[in-house]
Amino acid sequence: MEFLKVEKDKREEWDGFIRKNKPECFLQSFGWGDFQRSVGNSVLRYAVSDGNQFVAVASVLERKSHGLKYWYIPRGPVTMEEEACKSEENFGESKLCAASRDEEIGLMTFILVEIKKEARKKGVIFLRMDPAWDKKFSFIFSEMGLMSVGGIVQPKDTLILDIRKNEDELLCEMKQKTRYNVRLAEKKGVKILAQDFSEKNFEDFWGLTMETAKRDGITTHDREYYHEMLRMLGSGSEGLEAKLYSARYEGKTIAANIVLRFGDCAIYLHGASSDKSRNLMAPYLLQWNQIKDMKNAGCKSYDFWGITIDDENPKWRGITRFKKGFGGKEVSYVGVYDLPVNKILYSIYSRTKK
Repeated sequence: MEFLKVEKDKREEWDGFIRKNKPECFLQSFGWGDFQRSVGNSVLRYAVSDGNQFVAVASVLERKSHGLKYWYIPRGPVTMEEEACKSEENFGESKLCAASRDEEIGLMTFILVEIKKEARKKGVIFLRMDPAWDKKFSFIFSEMGLMSVGGIVQPKDTLILDIRKNEDELLCEMKQKTRYNVRLAEKKGVKILAQDFSEKNFEDFWGLTMETAKRDGITTHDREYYHEMLRMLGSGSEGLEAKLYSARYEGKTIAANIVLRFGDCAIYLHGASSDKSRNLMAPYLLQWNQIKDMKNAGCKSYDFWGITIDDENPKWRGITRFKKGFGGKEVSYVGVYDLPVNKILYSIYSRTKK
């Protein structure tokens, strides 16, 4: 096997590999890496080839904490999966079956060992990752010498809706209250728009984002982050598309969301709503129209991108109830793991963080 540093001429092969093996991992896509570069982040791409094709890839973000440099691999590395593991019954799960387990562990080990060598050359003290593997396989990462760390970077638990079903089936699988609220918003005259990027549309979204953050006590990215995401990914030319949806009532935007599409997966990534006109239930109709739109665009799954299970995160209780009202399957990933590169500095870093 050959370890490679990947350049932009391999974009199609890279994205094709991810869409085939882990289509939910848009954070490992070429377009997401380019977006990260556009907002000032350093991105490196590494792959393992068997001589004919990629068998493992990792898009790496360089970050700093307490003056020390580390590399973060969001929802990666991604390794090749056996076709036998991709049955319909496994929809919405991180697919790792007995037939491919040894091979996937071998590929994961190989690419991490090679990335660790590169990291050591560049003064990186540790690698951080949160792969899209089911939590029941967390023991594998411990056996590989990785260290489980607290907290989350990307959502550890999420809800994935199979949107290959027809609209009547999707409506039937909703909770009764959710269906009622969707129809109520329609009766009240709420209008849903899928909008092209414009400064006016963006400012409406940003204003609602600030209002939501203040109301719910949550943190957000800065203004430029969302602006660049919609501007750069709005056309879908990067292989990853960001669409802005808004709910309007009497000429005013009262809710707005950003939905991503990568291959046949849709991701509800960011949402915001106004305190005013909450009785109109606009977020319910907005979500339902997004689901239908992504279904009509050929997507098979709709990822609600984050819920809390067993009330682990109190701030997410309300949004979890809202999302679960639409149905879907709960999926839990292994969480965040670190691989120390410089063990002495990593030990100092860990004590400082604590």
